[in-house]
Amino acid sequence: MIRTHILHDDGRVDGNAPIEVACAPIAEATVWVDLLDPTPEELLLLSEKWHFHPLAIEDVSHHQKRSKYERYATHGFVVTQALDRSTPSDPLDTVPISVFLRPSLVVSVRPKDVAAVEVVFRALATYPERIGTHADRILHALVDAVIDEYTLTLYDFEARVDALEEDAAANRQSHLVEDLVRVRRDLLMIRRMTLPQIELVRRFVDAENGDLGGGARIYFRDVLDHLTIIQEQTALLLEICNGALQVHSNLVNERLNQVMKYMAIVSTLLLPMTVISGIFGMNFDVIPIAHHGYGFWVAVGMMLGSAVVLLGVFRARRWF
Repeated sequence: MIRTHILHDDGRVDGNAPIEVACAPIAEATVWVDLLDPTPEELLLLSEKWHFHPLAIEDVSHHQKRSKYERYATHGFVVTQALDRSTPSDPLDTVPISVFLRPSLVVSVRPKDVAAVEVVFRALATYPERIGTHADRILHALVDAVIDEYTLTLYDFEARVDALEEDAAANRQSHLVEDLVRVRRDLLMIRRMTLPQIELVRRFVDAENGDLGGGARIYFRDVLDHLTIIQEQTALLLEICNGALQVHSNLVNERLNQVMKYMAIVSTLLLPMTVISGIFGMNFDVIPIAHHGYGFWVAVGMMLGSAVVLLGVFRARRWF
């Protein structure tokens, strides 16, 4: 599916314009063409109508999985990874958004629908003055919407980490370690996914290139700040996960130490009883009080007495 918007310099936006208008320059206007799950015939427009570089078209065809920016002779080429929030089972699944950039032309290509692009379309229909009419401002709106999706996802992880931290302190959850390891793995994935995005945005912030003609550099600085916050917050959540794992491990070790202590006390109490019973169980002809009428009860009394004495010693030393 192809959607074409014409952004006039006076602030007017023509939505659902015919694709033919994107094949010829329009005075005092910027054309944005969005290709959603394009057919092979629609992909031919990239080479036959707009003459984009073959390497960039190859990245589009192979669904480039890394965010990047390339500057070719006649256009810029950007790939950013948007989160696919349509799959709740895998909240970190990504969809590449490829953007070809010329001073008055923006062509975006994506294999499936993503929320970030729809946010920009709604913004154009509601308050186009916030986005502007230059190609670089459209690019900024797309990248900013993509990063906002990462921020929303990170909020979900913050709530999960807070709940797991409370469970670790109270030792309430049986699958706590598995959940912490899973969240920690996802947080590491977010950090790996946003690092190339930082590199991409920094190139628009720091480098002088011909694609940023509409004063969007200051807006990309704001996006870079958001990415930095995401990185810092991800690092903080990772530290909390590691701390929760350490707290859980300490609690488990403490409980194990308590169990081992009580087992050691019981074993120590049984030790003199075992010695006494072993003595009276020896096969000698002469054993004191062995044949006495109260010999059994005397032996039992000795066993219980030894246990009481040992308990008194343990208590006096505050071993339990």
